[in-house]
Amino acid sequence: MSKVTTLQLLDPLKVFLEYDNQYEIYVAQCLQTGHLVTADDTDTAKQMITELLQDEVSSAVQDNNINELLSNPAPIESWAKWEMASKVARLDERKIQFLGALPSQLRLLIGPAEVETAIRIATGRTSTAA
Repeated sequence: MSKVTTLQLLDPLKVFLEYDNQYEIYVAQCLQTGHLVTADDTDTAKQMITELLQDEVSSAVQDNNINELLSNPAPIESWAKWEMASKVARLDERKIQFLGALPSQLRLLIGPAEVETAIRIATGRTSTAA
């Protein structure tokens, strides 16, 4: 079975994680898709955003609808925060994989495939740094 390792705009998916002082909660947001989760701690936020993105990317690929997935990206401020945080902190990198029916044009080229992409999580302010 072939392995597709790059979905261009989705590889890697960039996630910015920070503590929101106003609501006293951790917020993780995917920059490309705009998907957002909140949690009481960083580990839960990372796990939740990873699971959400795995489901959403899988559905988008199977439905041949990547454009819809990317139609509501995060605000530019989040992109800037991710860039700054990624330069000063070690990124948490995770992989998402799924088997799926790829779009017909891609399936003709490579046959059935396992799709894989990376999620790179940059952490900004946390409760200890706030």
